[in-house]
Amino acid sequence: MHHDPYAADAAFYDAIHDGFRDDIDLWLAYAGRTDRPVLEVGCGTGRIAVELAAHGHDVTGIDPSPAMLARARRRADERGLDVRFIEGRVLDLALEPGHYGFIVVPLDVFLYCRDGDEQRATLERLAEALTFDGTLALDLPGPTAWLDPATNGQPVLAFSGETEDGETFECWHVHEDDLAEQVRTLRVAYETVTEEGTVRRRVSVHRLRYVGRWELEYLLEAAGLDLVDLFGDYDLSPLDSGSSRMVAIARRRPG
Repeated sequence: MHHDPYAADAAFYDAIHDGFRDDIDLWLAYAGRTDRPVLEVGCGTGRIAVELAAHGHDVTGIDPSPAMLARARRRADERGLDVRFIEGRVLDLALEPGHYGFIVVPLDVFLYCRDGDEQRATLERLAEALTFDGTLALDLPGPTAWLDPATNGQPVLAFSGETEDGETFECWHVHEDDLAEQVRTLRVAYETVTEEGTVRRRVSVHRLRYVGRWELEYLLEAAGLDLVDLFGDYDLSPLDSGSSRMVAIARRRPG
């Protein structure tokens, strides 16, 4: 059994993210434009995939974390929904060519590609998996959420709450940003306190390779995809210097 780098995150992921629904309606709208199957890349614990399935879509979710997928399967089972979950990364899987009408890569998942070469290869594989008129959505950080070396090493309390089991915790972030490499190394620490007052700390480390607007356009073009829309938020507002998100909508190039 291989090491799961996201096992620490899985225990707290739902408590942090389940209340976030800003993106759901947008993905439902795009999924509703096709009668073909839908693919979510980096589905985590199934927050989006299960919601898409609940609206009648044929959904596959892929993720490299067994711990995340175990929770996703339980979520789907609890709602009586049939969702196909597959462990792995895009480049390690044999995705069926021309199969999916809509593919979504949500909430910074694309940043887990190690470099530009892996980003391009991933987009090429996803382009091949799309139907001839299929749509790809990439949800990335916008200008106000980009790299910030000025705050390197500063601990930030990202979330405070409790898990579904009633365990109270705090989630702390510390990042180290490298503008030259366009890379953020993010250390995420989950701190809980036992009844005896003992502090338990679980840590995960994430390497995120950021991508800017024009670089993204070139990557999409090189992968055989045409950029058709670029938004600054889930409400389809235009991308500008004050945008916290960069939502790119692309289609497989004909031919």
